[in-house]
Amino acid sequence: MFFYKVKELSNKILFQDISSLDIINSCIKRIKKIDSKLGAFLKLNEHKAIHDALNSNNRITNGKRLSILDGLPIAIKDNIMVKNESMTSASKYLKGYISPYDATVIKKLKKAGIILLGRTNMDEFAMGCSTETSAYQKTVNPWNIKYIPGGSSGGSAVSVSAGMVPFALGSDTGGSIRQPASFCGIVGYKPTYGLVSRYGICALASSFDQIGILAKTVEDTMLLINIIKGIDYKDPTTCDYKELNDNKHYNNKNLLKGLRIGIPKQLINYRIDNVILDSFNESIKKLELEGVKILEIDIPEYKYVPALYKVIMCAEVSANIATFDGMRYGYRAFESIDLNDEYSKTRAESLGYEVKKRILFGTYVLSKKHYNDIFLHAQKIRTLLIERLEKIYKKCDFIFSPATMQMPVKFGEHLTEDCDVFLIAANLAGLPGITIPYKFVKNLPLGVHFMGSRFSDKLLLEVANNFEKIIGFNINKFPNCT
Repeated sequence: MFFYKVKELSNKILFQDISSLDIINSCIKRIKKIDSKLGAFLKLNEHKAIHDALNSNNRITNGKRLSILDGLPIAIKDNIMVKNESMTSASKYLKGYISPYDATVIKKLKKAGIILLGRTNMDEFAMGCSTETSAYQKTVNPWNIKYIPGGSSGGSAVSVSAGMVPFALGSDTGGSIRQPASFCGIVGYKPTYGLVSRYGICALASSFDQIGILAKTVEDTMLLINIIKGIDYKDPTTCDYKELNDNKHYNNKNLLKGLRIGIPKQLINYRIDNVILDSFNESIKKLELEGVKILEIDIPEYKYVPALYKVIMCAEVSANIATFDGMRYGYRAFESIDLNDEYSKTRAESLGYEVKKRILFGTYVLSKKHYNDIFLHAQKIRTLLIERLEKIYKKCDFIFSPATMQMPVKFGEHLTEDCDVFLIAANLAGLPGITIPYKFVKNLPLGVHFMGSRFSDKLLLEVANNFEKIIGFNINKFPNCT
């Protein structure tokens, strides 16, 4: 089943060539066969998924299909609320926690008849870039288990890359969907901030977080975003964006002709793996052959991106994680002397090193002594970056860059601070971005990244879809996980 694209599976269900139950059983069989080696799933909802598949079969037989994706399975990152199910954010603190409500995106998935197959592993509270900081298990890259899959949505990326599910949901705070998608050879899409409701996601950094999609193709991504997007009164940052419903020019073969693509001048300032730089230059030539106009753009503020992200993100982490005190829910330490001692022990015993490090730094920059000269200053520079990007988009339609500065590294090795700089910029400015797999180098995938202006999502997906077709990446190539 995993050789079919989502649209193909949808059509086969509609014409009853296969049933939803066939797809679910096929996915479950593959998960049981290979996931013990990969560690993508924290929980598999086998019995519930089979029950939902039978209901989907009945609906389709009776002509009451809920949506084009009715009966198809999806994997959910374990920081998104699903009513009456566990939600741990891969942390010891939330072990045993049961969600009292559905996240808005989950409500929309259920309304569309999409089947929630299981919960995927992640970095603890989405803090990390390798899925190594999970309190429960390590997730590996399906193309080479000695290498990291990226993070924090590593479990979701691996579940799609290895053919265990056709698509998955993740969250993207600083490239956390797009980076693991690039490392695992699939499509990773972060919508414009506000296009998809964040209600029901365990917050990392509220002004950065965005729920997004991991899939094998851009077309599969387009089908799912139309289900989960939209305004939500529970999330005041959301707005309606009806243009995505119009697929009129989705397969326009001449779309790339005359398109203006900006290449950041600052690319030369970073240490980039040679194979990535060579592949990126090759991809630029392919775009030029399609009639794309390539422009060099200057964004001096890019040099501040890693520092801006670290300061503002950690400050928001400090504020968001303050609710995890062991008083109302979650892990609680025993034998404490007083209230402060209980707070201290609860956090010391239940939170990992990466989480503690970010809380401490965030608290530091929010302190009275440093608030103005560090945090407030960072916010001002963030505004300058946003304003610069707004001016750039008057000159070009999209910004094109390598997805990451490095290839996947082995476990125990570390990515550089600048590795995800072009991905993080999209989160700082609330812009849409998408990584597309480009090629394999020594059996490890690498990708490229398109970033658009606010609410240019429809055109972004159309351009990505066209680019996907001209590069000829083999989406039917799956890792040998057996």
